[in-house]
Amino acid sequence: MTCAMPMPLEIVGLGQPEVRFVWDEGDEDVWSARALRIMCTCAYCVSEVTGAKLLDPATVAEDITVTSMNLVGNYGLSIAFSDGHSTGIYRWKQLLANRPAKATA
Repeated sequence: MTCAMPMPLEIVGLGQPEVRFVWDEGDEDVWSARALRIMCTCAYCVSEVTGAKLLDPATVAEDITVTSMNLVGNYGLSIAFSDGHSTGIYRWKQLLANRPAKATA
């Protein structure tokens, strides 16, 4: 028996330094745009041959924002950033496996 992959009901972050995902099982995650940019796995950011990270996190601005977001099939989200990068696909599975720590009050 397979469990269905959680899907986002809401994604908010256009023009913002953070992206909020509200998942259908009731959880909510808030990612900084910078953290999402750094975790990009496109061929510009990760070697297709070796799997080595090519993106130096030090080159990603602290104040980076999201300039556009588009759903990709039923499995992910394409995000464009204020630094001009737009080739990454953020898969739901990847986002769920690497959830940011929740802030505690």
